[in-house]
Amino acid sequence: MIGVRDLVKTFPGARGEVRALRGVSFEVGKGELFTLLGPSGCGKTTTLRCIAGLEQPLSGEIRINDRVVFNAADGVFIPPEQRRIGMVFQSYAIWPHMTVYQNVAYPLTSDIGRKEIGVRVGGILERLGLGPLGDRLAPNLSGGQQQRVALARALVAQPQVLLLDEPLSNLDAKLREQMRFELKALQESFKITTVYVTHDQEEALALSDRIGLMHEGTLLEVGAPAELYLRPAHKITADFLGNANFIPAHVEGHEKQLGAEILVATPLGNFVAQRGAEWQVGVPAQLFFRPEYVDLLDDADGAVDGPNRGCGVVERVSFLGNSADVIIRCGEIGLRARAHPACLPAVGKRVCFHVAPSSCIVFAA
Repeated sequence: MIGVRDLVKTFPGARGEVRALRGVSFEVGKGELFTLLGPSGCGKTTTLRCIAGLEQPLSGEIRINDRVVFNAADGVFIPPEQRRIGMVFQSYAIWPHMTVYQNVAYPLTSDIGRKEIGVRVGGILERLGLGPLGDRLAPNLSGGQQQRVALARALVAQPQVLLLDEPLSNLDAKLREQMRFELKALQESFKITTVYVTHDQEEALALSDRIGLMHEGTLLEVGAPAELYLRPAHKITADFLGNANFIPAHVEGHEKQLGAEILVATPLGNFVAQRGAEWQVGVPAQLFFRPEYVDLLDDADGAVDGPNRGCGVVERVSFLGNSADVIIRCGEIGLRARAHPACLPAVGKRVCFHVAPSSCIVFAA
């Protein structure tokens, strides 16, 4: 449905050209919600704007529904209004002097009759729970209602593709979480191909069919949310998607370890871990595992014999409501664990822990 191939985009800078995109390529299937995730300045919004036609790349190709809308080599550039896209901006870009009805009807062209406009706008307003608000001025709406107006305006012209640029970033935390579910349900009900841009990891994990992690103008890794979170191929992915422990490690007898699991020596003890795609023989290593996979044990039950076990002293407990972050001091290592709020260890208490080999990955340091 959407094809992006070898996209390169530069911007003028104080010291010459800045390369914002460095050969970005990906495909988005029909009806899929594909998220471009990454920190500020990684190129995710620039990629979205190139798909929309709001930026013109230096080279590469963009296809929408098997139609080439940009090809640098052939000199093809279809303007935004002819690409059959709907877009929601971070600021919503709602006209303050117009009513909800007028804002939503704005994209509809003059060749559509008044009756048809009324049917389309009324239908989309009802579907998004805005029916009673059609005569209200847009600034007199809550943040969640304004976001729905922006979505209704993007969908009313029946686009082939929906582009969303951090549409939830202006909402408070509780409303943002509620809107995630509403947005995903809406996208699935319309079965519309969607590219979503965000820097929020939880948002990307909750909404996406697939995620593309961007880093310094490149698309570093693409996969399903669970795949990228549980089995990241790159250390950058592991570090960006959620909290992580990275422990200095040395691979023991690597010339004899040819399987998927390898034994590593760390300041915490020996660990059996999965061989990461980035790690190579002779390269300094780091052991990775997430805090929620650290199983806390009572000291009496926490024998440290055997791999993937260790002990330390609880240094800090941060209560988060539905869980708690626990810092365990193990010599020079501050190990991060996640605990249930009903079973919090006391600060200063000695605890032991275990991490399953399937939850550990060895990366290049």
